Amino acid sequence: MVSKTKNESSILSLSEPNIVLFLVSLFSDQILGLLEAGQKIGGGISTIGLVGPGIGIGIVFGSLILGTSRNPGQKDELFKFAILGFALTEAIALFALMIAFLILFV
Repeated sequence: MVSKTKNESSILSLSEPNIVLFLVSLFSDQILGLLEAGQKIGGGISTIGLVGPGIGIGIVFGSLILGTSRNPGQKDELFKFAILGFALTEAIALFALMIAFLILFV
């Protein structure tokens, strides 16, 4: 049986989880900074989902103006459909905004 010196046994006794924990403890500030930066970038990217509903709301009210200018007698009926279209489009925007807030604050 080969006897090991104290230095050899301590080096050999380091296992991978211990090394990982040691490195995390050394670089914890940098790791937390990277995680926070990734969270901010992810929240910003998730707001790209708000572009579609913004365009959709513009189309809905643009169509309301065109329809009203072509047939002023149907103004009340067209307005009801425009509000319904606005509500449905805005619901999608709220889902995208909710996901952005979840990424940023949870």
